[in-house]
Amino acid sequence: MRLKLIFKLKERKIPLDYRRLFLSFMKNALIKYDERIFKNYYNNNDPILKDYTFSLYFGRCNFKDSVILENNIISLFFSTYSYKTGVYFYNAFQNIKYYEYPLKDNSMILKQIIKLNEKSGLRNEIIVKTMSPIIIRNHTKEIDEYFYFDEKNASDILKRNIIYQYERIFNEKNKDIEIKVLDLKKITVLNYQKKLKANLGIFKLIGDAKILNFLYKTGIGSKKSSGFGMVKII
Repeated sequence: MRLKLIFKLKERKIPLDYRRLFLSFMKNALIKYDERIFKNYYNNNDPILKDYTFSLYFGRCNFKDSVILENNIISLFFSTYSYKTGVYFYNAFQNIKYYEYPLKDNSMILKQIIKLNEKSGLRNEIIVKTMSPIIIRNHTKEIDEYFYFDEKNASDILKRNIIYQYERIFNEKNKDIEIKVLDLKKITVLNYQKKLKANLGIFKLIGDAKILNFLYKTGIGSKKSSGFGMVKII
C-alpha cells in the first residue's frame, strides 16, 4: 500500500532534523488509534523490524539553520509491503485527520490522505530512484558505521542487511541480490542530532521478483521506518 499525506504548517519552517518530527506524528497517530497495535511496531526494550518506509517532499525550500519553505504545504509518502500494516496506518491517519499537531515553535494539520497506485507485475530487474536517502549501516554492539555506496565493503554490507531484513519478515531464505549504481549523490543527513552518510541516486536492482517487490514497497537499507530508503520505479 502506498499513501500520500498532505500537511499544512502554521509557520513556513521546520528544524533540519525534521524526520523525527514526522516519525513522532506517526507514532502518536498509531497509539491513539489502538495501543495494542502500536506495541506490535514499537517497543523501546526490544526494537522491532518494521515493514514500511516513508519520505517527505517540501517543494521549493532553503536549508539554513532550519528548513525554510516557499509555502506551508508538506507531503509525506508512506509505503509498506504488508496490507495489514497499510490498513492500520491508514486508519490511524484518518483518526487524527484535521487535528492540530504541535511541533517545536510550530504546528501542523493533516489535511488529506490519498491512496496511490503501485507498480505491479515486477520481473527480475527494476530501475529505482530514491525518494529519501539510502542509509548503509554496519551495526555492531560496539559501534555503528555509516557508508557512502562507493566506499569499500558498502555494497556487501547493504546486500547483507537487505537479505537479513527479508528473511526476518518472510521467514524464508532468499537468493542474492545485485545492486548497480547508475547515478550517485553523496550527502550528509541529520538524524537525532547525528550526522550520517547517506546516498541519493538511481539504482538498478537485479534479483528474484519477490525481493524486488519487497524493496520497492518497504525501502532499501537501514532506518527505513525513520524516513530513509524509500524508492520509486522509473
